[in-house]
Amino acid sequence: MNRIVIIIIAVVVIAGCGGAVWYFFLQTDAPSVEAQEEGRAIDEAEFVDIENLAISVIKEGRVVRYITISVSLEMNGKDAKELGDLAFPRLKDEIFRDLHSYFSMQQPGQTGINVAQVKTRLMWAAERAIGRGKVRQIIIQGAYERKGKFN
Repeated sequence: MNRIVIIIIAVVVIAGCGGAVWYFFLQTDAPSVEAQEEGRAIDEAEFVDIENLAISVIKEGRVVRYITISVSLEMNGKDAKELGDLAFPRLKDEIFRDLHSYFSMQQPGQTGINVAQVKTRLMWAAERAIGRGKVRQIIIQGAYERKGKFN
C-alpha cells in the first residue's frame, strides 16, 4: 500500500514538473487580438510627465517625514495633452497643494503611502487644474517615504 502511494505521488510530481516546463518554457507566446489592440492604444497614448514631487510633512514645526512621488498623467488624446502642457504650472501647483494637504492631515505616527488614495486625490487635482475628462488615468511610477532627521 505504501509503495503504491509513493509511486502515485512520484508520477504526479513528474507530471506537474513536465507541465510547468511546457507552460513556462515551450509554450509559444502568440499575441492575441486584444493584446495587439492594447499595444496600439498604448502607442497612441499621450502622457504628461511630472518630475519627482518632493513633499515634506511638517508637524509641530519639525519635518516628520519626506515623501517623493513620481507621477505621469495619461491624457485623453493630443488636445488634452496640449492643454496639460499649457496648464502645467497650474497643474503642478494643484497637485502639490493637494498632496501637502493630504499628508499633513494624516494621524500622528501613521506611516506608509496609500497609493489608491493618492491617485484619487491627484485625479481631483488634475480635474480642477485642466478640466474634467482630460486625464484618462494617473500612473504612479514610484512612491518613497523616509523619516525626518529628528525622529
